[in-house]
Amino acid sequence: MPRSTTSAAPDSGGAPRIARTPAVHTAGLGTTQSQPDATGDPLLAAKFSVPSVPESFVRRRRLLDRLTDGTAGSLTLITGPAGAGKTILAASWTARATAPHPVVWLTLEDDDSAPGVFWTYVLEAFRHHRVTLPDTVGAPTHADTVDRSLLVRLSSALAGLDQPVVLVLDGLDRVPDREVASGLTFILSHAGPQLRLVLISRVDPLLPLHRYRAEDSICEIRSADLAFTRHETATLLRRHGLASPAETVEALTRRSEGWAAGLRLCALAMQRTDDPTGFARSFALSQSAVADYLLAEVVEAQPADTQDLLVRTSILNRVHPQLANLLTGREDAEGILAGLTRDNTFVEPIGDTPWCRFHPLFAEVLHAYLRSHQPGLEPQLHRRAARWFADAGLVSEAMEHAAAAGDWEYAAALIVDHLALGGSLTGPDTHRLERLFAGMPADLPGAAPWLRHLLEQRPELTSTQPWVAERTASADSTPALEGGPADVVLVESLSDRERDVLRLAAEMMSTEEIATELYVSVNTVKTHLRSIYRKLAVSRRSDAVRRAREFHLL
Repeated sequence: MPRSTTSAAPDSGGAPRIARTPAVHTAGLGTTQSQPDATGDPLLAAKFSVPSVPESFVRRRRLLDRLTDGTAGSLTLITGPAGAGKTILAASWTARATAPHPVVWLTLEDDDSAPGVFWTYVLEAFRHHRVTLPDTVGAPTHADTVDRSLLVRLSSALAGLDQPVVLVLDGLDRVPDREVASGLTFILSHAGPQLRLVLISRVDPLLPLHRYRAEDSICEIRSADLAFTRHETATLLRRHGLASPAETVEALTRRSEGWAAGLRLCALAMQRTDDPTGFARSFALSQSAVADYLLAEVVEAQPADTQDLLVRTSILNRVHPQLANLLTGREDAEGILAGLTRDNTFVEPIGDTPWCRFHPLFAEVLHAYLRSHQPGLEPQLHRRAARWFADAGLVSEAMEHAAAAGDWEYAAALIVDHLALGGSLTGPDTHRLERLFAGMPADLPGAAPWLRHLLEQRPELTSTQPWVAERTASADSTPALEGGPADVVLVESLSDRERDVLRLAAEMMSTEEIATELYVSVNTVKTHLRSIYRKLAVSRRSDAVRRAREFHLL
């Protein structure tokens, strides 16, 4: 590579001439020769090129300004899932002269995880982008490790630059090596204010982020920041020649949750259809490009066990580790889900709870895959989920999964239990159940006639008291329900702690939530529940609560 006049290469027979002051040159880019890295392989010059920005790119001033403000400090971190727009944000910031300082760009790949290879590429990135460093900095000699002295010399050289420089490392998640992370931490600590580091990654790097946050020396741009707003979605559609009504823009933004790649793929698909608005309204993306993108970029990158968990739990609106274990037949769901959440794999936690949720489009793609590749499995999964939710006291979700499984008798029994517990089917609940039970067969014995009558006569017959009256009606009126509460005599009283557990169960709290509320373990709650079931002569939580109400224990 040609050298700057301020730093000469060593002569063939003499000592190298060393630059007195490292300098930054911004006029043009250097040319990287096919010199070897620490493994002996030639360096790939394409890794130093700033990615191109498409003409349809939406210039989002709020993010560009935030990136500019971030590079006034030492560290800027841009994280988000695949297709969130991380790279294109930084590339547009660089290409449109938004950056206030010279930018050195390096795109990382899986083969760059060896420390020697990584630092060889970093050093060459500076040279390629005309940031002249003294030859005395040297270069790694081994692929597997880097001498501390090299990092010391590099830090000193960067600290001596005549103006700040921005180093962008794109794809840092592909370099998970702890020695690399340790080296970056060292450089960041000792290069001084002349180095402004921008890290682009799908996951948090192995740097001490807590320390930088405490020092207020880090700018973080996360998934929520990268999500498109309604206004930005409308602008994106216009860039693709699509004039969409406000309700279409709202629907696309809501269903995609602002995911950049999903919106761009949708816009491209809308260009190819005769009814763009109708297409957007149906959002039939899981059948085409979005499915291909997510399967290739996210699902196929996971181990087989993780793929199986994702596909099986795609039937759920929200996922609990215990339920995921039930659906997969394994016991490692908690760790897998935590890893997916941590790695920005379209899985996010629900508040400060064990629950998590999938991105809607991600769930649709997984669900479609389940139906096409394992068509007989879905009803079984719904049936298992229905009983798990019922045991947890989450009746509404239990009914939904029972209906989805076609287990109508169980679904009907759950409604009966719900009403017996003092629940109501007025208002939105009634409309939801009407849709839920639209496919219930007319010849279902026992509860089916009552359910149909109940839903047809809303709201008069959808509160608890009318149902109680209806149960005792004569045979020539609404059909009576089968299997009503038996006249059971309580032969053993409940302890105070058992009453506490039962009271919380009646409030539809899960076993974990009860344990948290009472400051006991989950196993202790389960022990109390088994004792309650025995004393009340029942076998499940909803029946226990119903019996407790009959005995005026609640």
